[in-house]
Amino acid sequence: MNRTVKTSFVAYFLFTCYLTSLAQESRPAHIGLIYPISTNGMAAPEISNNFSVHAITGVSGGEEGVALYGVGGIIKGDGKGFMASGVWTDVQGAVEGVQMAGVFNRAGNAVRGAQFAGVFNLSHDAAAVQMAGVINKADKAHAMQAGGVVNLANSIDGVQIGGVANVAEAVKGSQIGGLINIADEVDGFQMAGLVNKSRVVKGVQLSGLINIADSSDYPLGLINLVKNGEQRIGLSTDEVFNSMVSFRSGGQKLYGILGLGANLDYETRLYSAEAGLGLKLVDAQPFRLDFEGFSIFSTDFHGLEYNKSGLRLLPELGLGNRIYLYAGPSINYTVHNLDNGDLFKMPIWEKSPRHLHKSIHLGYTFGVQVKL
Repeated sequence: MNRTVKTSFVAYFLFTCYLTSLAQESRPAHIGLIYPISTNGMAAPEISNNFSVHAITGVSGGEEGVALYGVGGIIKGDGKGFMASGVWTDVQGAVEGVQMAGVFNRAGNAVRGAQFAGVFNLSHDAAAVQMAGVINKADKAHAMQAGGVVNLANSIDGVQIGGVANVAEAVKGSQIGGLINIADEVDGFQMAGLVNKSRVVKGVQLSGLINIADSSDYPLGLINLVKNGEQRIGLSTDEVFNSMVSFRSGGQKLYGILGLGANLDYETRLYSAEAGLGLKLVDAQPFRLDFEGFSIFSTDFHGLEYNKSGLRLLPELGLGNRIYLYAGPSINYTVHNLDNGDLFKMPIWEKSPRHLHKSIHLGYTFGVQVKL
């Protein structure tokens, strides 16, 4: 596109945007090629229509039915009904219905409507449903905001869903991001595939890896960096000598578990990783009681594998303010292909089809933790 064509297109767009008169007259239909070549002519910005079709672009004072534009349309007043264009639609009043564009939607107020764009939606008060392939931006979102890449809003009262990231000042409802959620205050549910970051969370934070907050009592993640919570480093072993160095981190109630270690008893060195979630049941210094769900995976990287998942109850005794000794029972489900099946301690049920050994069995864990 040469410079003259670009300049002409920009001048035309600015000219049509300059027409700010609201509708004073209503007509049943408006047919056009490009503004002002239409049945309403130069007066189009002052006329509201029940049906509009424009081959390239069109301008109207309002729409109350169906409005279709080949490239783009500008509605100076309210848009009620169905509005669609190949590239952009601009409703300067309120949207009550559906606003669709191949690239870009803009609305002054779309609380009672829905915005769908291939790339970008922009609204002062976001639509009841605001969906874009790339970005949604709104000062206030009152229902659902869903973006293929990014959602931006000052406040969310409903659901904010982003394929990559969500950013909001205040969230009342749910904030769901494929990778990252960022909010100042969350009153509800915040879930991300990788990272959640908030200042204050009144509800649940769920992430595949990290939760970050000043205050969050119910973070669900492997690593939870909560300012008013706690972090602990521990050393433990169990009934089959799976020895782990673990990091426990969370809020006042829930915490995540992430550990690395090895089995020191089996003839071949097995390297282990542990993940889990814990719940603080009792905290009456110097006594504490935790309940944990966990999973341990061990391998020698040459085909031998050991999988153990279970539940454990951990009474803990504090030695001062930072050091805790703990020991408690567990119930476990184990699957492994190791040569000897005697890793099943205190079995309730066991089975060994072919070279795979399975069991449900009782066990125990003991160790020491240091509060950071």
